[in-house]
Amino acid sequence: MLSLLLNKEVLKDKMIETAKQLPYFDIINSFYGIGEVLATELLGELGDITRFDNHKQLIAFCGLDPNIILSGKSVHGTISKRGNKYARWILFNISQMVVKLGYQCSNHPAYNYYLTKKAEGKHYYESLTACSTKILRILYTMCKNNTTFKIN
Repeated sequence: MLSLLLNKEVLKDKMIETAKQLPYFDIINSFYGIGEVLATELLGELGDITRFDNHKQLIAFCGLDPNIILSGKSVHGTISKRGNKYARWILFNISQMVVKLGYQCSNHPAYNYYLTKKAEGKHYYESLTACSTKILRILYTMCKNNTTFKIN
């Protein structure tokens, strides 16, 4: 059992070292709430983020795009779930970390977006899903502009 745990740590360290050689690792790792492991996992699933023409394609790739149902005056729906389920799971974990650590960072845009969605009466999971799409938009812009995360 101990050898399996050691094996796991060695493989995790190798994954992180490999991911550090990628051009967008430092940019994604600079986002408050994303550590080395989550940045490595996200880069492993998404690859080169800038290959997408816009953030909507990236959101659709992850399956977080809305599946809109129109009924009279109201618009409602769920996420499509057509995309990469592993990327969606990683983004959900990133959103949870942002929410857990958000109170420490008073001006975090994703955390403030989560609070806005909660104030609208959205369920916890709906708010986290909305936060995931916000994080993807921010990460896409950061990688396109080659900038690190800064809080005003």
